[in-house]
Amino acid sequence: MKQKATIEVAAAQAKTTTKERVRYDKKAESEFFVDNSALAGFTTERILYMAVRELIENSLDSCEIEHILPWLSLSLKMLDSANDLWTITCEDNGIGVPSDKVPVAVCSFLTSGKYVEKQQRGLFGVGLKMIAAFSTKDTIHPLKVWSKSLDEGSEQYFELRTDISTNKPIVLAKKAVKGEESRIAGDSGFRVEAVLHAKLSPITRNNIKSKINEYISQTSVVNPYAIIEYETDEGKVTFDRRTEVMPQPAKEVLPHPADMDLQTLKKAIMNYMNNKTTLQGVLSASFQKMSSEKAKDIISNAGVENKPADKYSENELIEIVKICKHTPFQQANTDHLSPIGEEILTTGMTSEYTIVTTKEIVPAAEGTTAPEAHRPQIAVKILKPSLTAYASRTCVINNRPTIVECGIAYGGDIPSFKLYRFANKIPLLYDEGSDVAREVVSEVEINKMGITKKEAKEQFANGVVRSDRAVELLPLHVFFHICSTKIPYKTAGKESIASEGELKKYMKYCLSELYRKVSAQIRKELRMKDAASRLNLYKYYIPLVVSAISESIKVDSAKLEQAFTDLAERHVKVEQLANAPAAEKEDKITSKRLEEEVEEAVEIDGEVIKPDREQIAINAARKKGKLSKPKGKKEKMSEMMQKDEKQATLDKVAEEDKPSKGMKK
Repeated sequence: MKQKATIEVAAAQAKTTTKERVRYDKKAESEFFVDNSALAGFTTERILYMAVRELIENSLDSCEIEHILPWLSLSLKMLDSANDLWTITCEDNGIGVPSDKVPVAVCSFLTSGKYVEKQQRGLFGVGLKMIAAFSTKDTIHPLKVWSKSLDEGSEQYFELRTDISTNKPIVLAKKAVKGEESRIAGDSGFRVEAVLHAKLSPITRNNIKSKINEYISQTSVVNPYAIIEYETDEGKVTFDRRTEVMPQPAKEVLPHPADMDLQTLKKAIMNYMNNKTTLQGVLSASFQKMSSEKAKDIISNAGVENKPADKYSENELIEIVKICKHTPFQQANTDHLSPIGEEILTTGMTSEYTIVTTKEIVPAAEGTTAPEAHRPQIAVKILKPSLTAYASRTCVINNRPTIVECGIAYGGDIPSFKLYRFANKIPLLYDEGSDVAREVVSEVEINKMGITKKEAKEQFANGVVRSDRAVELLPLHVFFHICSTKIPYKTAGKESIASEGELKKYMKYCLSELYRKVSAQIRKELRMKDAASRLNLYKYYIPLVVSAISESIKVDSAKLEQAFTDLAERHVKVEQLANAPAAEKEDKITSKRLEEEVEEAVEIDGEVIKPDREQIAINAARKKGKLSKPKGKKEKMSEMMQKDEKQATLDKVAEEDKPSKGMKK
């Protein structure tokens, strides 16, 4: 028995050590992205947020490609609370999609009209497909699509689902619609309606709603030329069009040779396969900044012959790529980029729309003792700052032209500090702490505004904002926009930007320039606050001084108090010059203009006040280092004049008071 048991154990061990055959299977693109939805940002918590984001981006791209002033309508409502089903609908007045391309464009992953060398919001052809795939996977409801392309002019209706295992669309219904069945009113447009499953806890639901509201609000800041309508179970809001100026559309351009790789070169050769063109001709025709002579030199330096392009081996093509990497070329043009621009961003900053949630009181039904209910209601609030400024820089990051834009809005209705981040006009709301913009704000010193950290904490600190960073105490909104065909995102979720190459340096340049532009306004406010503080201090002590004087001298207390008040106001009147209205465009401040404004006379309460030219000269000399301190004699004279003025005021009040009391000498 013992020997038999030993044989069985040995057989079992031999069986477990037998190697299994490895199976090699192929996944469809749709199956891969559904299984790894986090790569596209479609996690369980963010599915509604990502759906809103993708639909808005597609709508804006569809309009801007033909320079159409955008109008889009978005609706997000609960369909079935018991099963956590939501209905999301988005409609726009863009160019639409040709009817024969609609099923593939909506349902087939990695199929897009955006695989070209130009800046666009969407790049990978995944967003709308993820919505279709999740709708297919989690619900029985088909994806409904209405499309009216510019080329066809007729409206088509589709009911679609995605075959996730094959990455192919399933067309359940297709028909031309007109009349009452039509949903698109304009000459062209696109409408999509999907049902999504999103199981959210109450806390997560409120957080996601807040993020969606914030995303739409920030989208309107950088797209003030668009009308955006947004409807939820909590109401409907509209973001009005504030300008009809649109950015110049991005143009498709040839790739730059400095960014060449083997795949790009092979693709260029395939495009000329039927023409029997030499490699020199392919290079000069397929890449920008590549002349025929330059192409000839590159082939020569690579040590290969100039022959028909299809006759080169892969090793020879690799040598061509290596030479291109080390060859200096002219800087790539930026026609394929479409920045926001100063006029548009300034318009968005000066009338910043934001969604706020209020509590609407719902009265109790008659005849019941139930208390009044409070129902959330969304509304639009417009923030108007007192000052805006704009700066931009063009640089090359990872061999690709990149435009850095920065805006700043200060004061007015702005309550506190806030950082806005955009990439190709897309708001970035998550992972702010790891973004390069946060690093830039932390590293650029606040003293470039003309104030110290101590002054910022003393003048702007409040109980609401708790931060060790002085800049976060200011009523300031900072906007960063990175514009490129290849944004250096840190993660696949595309929510934070990495500090690649010299990107941070150019962002610092922009922010430092803007800090200097707003410094004049901030110094004005600090002087005004200081003047008001001193005047309040004087007015606090004046009644005490008058009371003490009236005990020893018989004077009219009211007249004496008014006289002292007038004296105090004249004493701080120079500080009140800061109340003069600022120019409309404070972002045009220059040192020359500031000097001219300082020397201008100002009329206050009918009295013309001119600056002390001698003091201006002293200050100018001190700036140049010619004087280390003001003259002591002048200080003493000033103090004596102030004492004489106070004594004269007392004498005048006393003289006026004597006749009124009927006193005799």
